[in-house]
Formats: sequence, structure tokens, C-alpha cells
Amino acid sequence: MKRILGLTIAFMLLIGMAGIGTWAYFSDVETSTGNVLSAGTLDLKTDDVDGVSQTLLAVNMAPGDTVGPETIILKNTGSTVGSTLDLTFTYVESDASSNPLNKSADDTAAMIEIITLKYDGSSLLASVMDKNTNGYRDIQDLKNTDLSGQSGIDALASKEFEIIVKARDGTGNDYQADGITITMTFTLNQGGI
Repeated sequence: MKRILGLTIAFMLLIGMAGIGTWAYFSDVETSTGNVLSAGTLDLKTDDVDGVSQTLLAVNMAPGDTVGPETIILKNTGSTVGSTLDLTFTYVESDASSNPLNKSADDTAAMIEIITLKYDGSSLLASVMDKNTNGYRDIQDLKNTDLSGQSGIDALASKEFEIIVKARDGTGNDYQADGITITMTFTLNQGGI
């Protein structure tokens, strides 16, 4: 009787272990269909035109002449929020052919004072330091200023950028026919995840 009872227990353990081994191999797979993944777009337009650079036109300026306000509409026509906006300013020499003396682009840029510099209604002028120490904020100072990280632009929204510049009253005859072409570049950035 003990032997039958022992064999019965051993047989039950063997069946139980086989059941556990079989149970471990079961699996269940479900499939989800109809899912769509689509990347958003970030598309900055300046004055409703593709391209993120604008050129400031200031020609035939005499001492004391002012150009502006020049207002540029920055519009995010994409579907993704732009979290920050970077502004950079560059210039190249653009002299007239009748230039009697050849002042450098930096010399000329230092004679064009920034009167107004606004983005989204807020002045950025305090961010521009007088790096060339001539006593005022000018285009040369602006070129050497980091204006990255400004507030971004929501999808399908727009903000204004405004600039006014002035040829310094003390600009002498040495600058006649000297000129620069100023390029303003706007970069809209998507935020990190």
C-alpha cells in the first residue's frame, strides 16, 4: 500500500511538473492596427515668404538720416511649436563705385547706430553691449551680440521684429560712398523632448 501511495504521489508530481513546463510555453499576441504616426512641421516665413533671412536696405544715408522702422513679420506656418528663436546679424562691404576712401565694413558698421531693436514688442537693445566702446550701440556691436534663445512662435502664429537705424550725426566725409549690406537671419527651433 505504501508503494502504491508513493507511486501515486510521484506520478502526480510528474504530471504537475509537466503541466508547469507546458504552461511556461504559452504566449498571447495581440495586434493593434490603424495607428498613424506623422512628424510635425516647423516652417518659419519672413513677411510671408519662404527664407529666414532679410536684408536691411539703407542706401544714400547722410549723417543724421534714419532708416525704419522696418518691421518683419515672423510666422510659423508649421504644425509644431517653435520653442525658441535665434537672431543673428551679419554684414559685408558694399561700397559704391565712386568711393574716395575705402573704410572697412567694420568701420562703416560702427557709424550706424541702432535706435530701436524689438522682438514681439519687447526691446532687445539692452542686450546689445557697446563692445567697440564708441559710446553707442551700433551694427558692429549687434553683429557681435548673442541674441539666441528668444521666445519661440506657436504653430500658425506670428510675431514682429522691428529695427530702426541712424547714420551717426558725426559721420565724416571719409565715409562717402562707403556701405554695407546687413543680413538678419531668424532661426526657429523646436524644443527638446
